[in-house]
Amino acid sequence: MNVPKPVIRKRDENLLFLRQLMKNPKSLGALFPSSNMLANFITSHVDLVADYLIVEIGAGTGRFTQALLRAGVTPDKLVIVELDPAMCVFLRKNFPNVMVVEGDAKDLKNLLPAQVVGSVTTIISGIPMINLSADEQVGVAEACFSILSETGSLLQFTYGPMSPLSSKKLGLRKKRLGHIFLNIPPAVVWRYWRQSPLAVSPLVRKKLNKLTRFKNMMSLKKRKHQPKIEDCA
Repeated sequence: MNVPKPVIRKRDENLLFLRQLMKNPKSLGALFPSSNMLANFITSHVDLVADYLIVEIGAGTGRFTQALLRAGVTPDKLVIVELDPAMCVFLRKNFPNVMVVEGDAKDLKNLLPAQVVGSVTTIISGIPMINLSADEQVGVAEACFSILSETGSLLQFTYGPMSPLSSKKLGLRKKRLGHIFLNIPPAVVWRYWRQSPLAVSPLVRKKLNKLTRFKNMMSLKKRKHQPKIEDCA
């Protein structure tokens, strides 16, 4: 499906962001929309595996949405969840081919179509976790992993140096993917995934399989060159 990439007018985006910032600064978590550098960085860590399905929560004005579509994500493989009604209107207008769901990310399992639950490969979160209480953070994280596949992962950015989620409390593994200094304020991107041994990215799984095949081949060669017992008699 050849869908033209949306081009959002900067003036419209900035006006909407400013209006929502004045209404509820805490819900946005920043004085400016996320930069294209941050959007491109976080998008570069999305595994577009076979049958991929991406959910974006806290989409705001759609910076990450644009980056995903530019990176080759097809609209039918992307679902947006946004709490703010005005931003939902903006997102539907600018991304007419993408499913936009209005609602609280803590209720993802009930907000999304049944066929989506358990099939999501990546969630990108623009929710300012550091502005939420500990219980709210746990609620959002648990909702995310209730719809992710067994090997799916959550990508979350934050403005502080520390992980915005307690991986120990949630029983998750985590990895800091990098810093984006050309963002106001500078941001850090984290990946979270289940501790299950199955929960590795397809790229890592491919490398592990390759390593296993190499070890098996070396073991076979070693056995071939070992002297037989009768030869030593």
